Amino acid sequence: MFINNPFAGAFGLDLGDASIKLVRLEKKWRPHRGTYFEARDIRQILLPTGCIASGELLQPELVKEKIKILLGHHKESTAIDSACVVADLPAAKTFLKLIRISATEKEISDESVKLEAAKHLPLDIREMNIDWQIIRGGDAPPGTTQILVGAAPKKITADYNNLLVSCGLQPLALEIEDLAIARSLITANKTYDGEARAILDLGACRSSIIIYDKGSIQFSAKINFSGDVIDTTLVQRLKIERPVATDLKIKFGIGYADAYPEYLKIMTEIAEKLADDISQTMIFYRDHFHNPNPITHITMSGGLSAMENLDKFLSGKLKLETAPGDAWKNLFNKNLSSDVKTGLALSSAIGLALRATVWPSNTK
Repeated sequence: MFINNPFAGAFGLDLGDASIKLVRLEKKWRPHRGTYFEARDIRQILLPTGCIASGELLQPELVKEKIKILLGHHKESTAIDSACVVADLPAAKTFLKLIRISATEKEISDESVKLEAAKHLPLDIREMNIDWQIIRGGDAPPGTTQILVGAAPKKITADYNNLLVSCGLQPLALEIEDLAIARSLITANKTYDGEARAILDLGACRSSIIIYDKGSIQFSAKINFSGDVIDTTLVQRLKIERPVATDLKIKFGIGYADAYPEYLKIMTEIAEKLADDISQTMIFYRDHFHNPNPITHITMSGGLSAMENLDKFLSGKLKLETAPGDAWKNLFNKNLSSDVKTGLALSSAIGLALRATVWPSNTK
């Protein structure tokens, strides 16, 4: 099976506003354990400000140069010996939602999905690339079918594809970021009976909340919270330089800073706004989706989720267990499993790598 895999060595590439992350896995098998995955390569590189902003490629040549360094083309590290890649499309520019169509699986067509999806998309469907898959095992009434629809602007998809090709890579798939995050943070082969999960992805430049229920993502929503938002607020209200604001955020999180008595008040206000946005999203899910299960846990991901006391603050405000997730849970690397902070920042790249390592053409 491994010998005949035309995508052997394929890897995941997470293209963020602030950094690019690469993860490559190795698929293994042992008696009594069966198939499992181990991390083979983990690499990341920072991007200068303005290369990618809100998911848009503003300086593709500079991003291309950084990708080549990451791939080892400049001999700063061992070269990645595969051109096959699964990369993500930014959550800020994509749309993901579970919809229900009044038709049986045999009656479903690409055209019928697009006609129904057009009722839910915020942009003209003619300007979007649409991908979809049938979701089985839910509670759809007889004669109806559940479809997970993903959409991205054609220009964004073309820009990312052209960037990868210009680096000498072969894109096997461009995947919506939220799908990759869920793949790394939801325990594989586990059934969550009678309960739903919220995945809170908190990044340097953007954040989102993903609702996972009945074995599938139901929808995702953008949240106005990020490392940049925090830094900008601290700069404006404390009258300090941005590097100082960043250091305060990293060192104290939601805590007291002796040198800046107003710091905790400001951070509490920001965290309260985050808690309110999360609460409103969960209420929307409860009130607008068919027969939703209660959300029993919020799993945090992204580099910002390791911020001191943020999980405790959200747990108290939302009256719901909130904790950083384990992005390594579907891998078998004993030396990495204890490094929760690194895993949080790599959750999307790990999810992409899992898709790249399993059969990429058939796995969504």
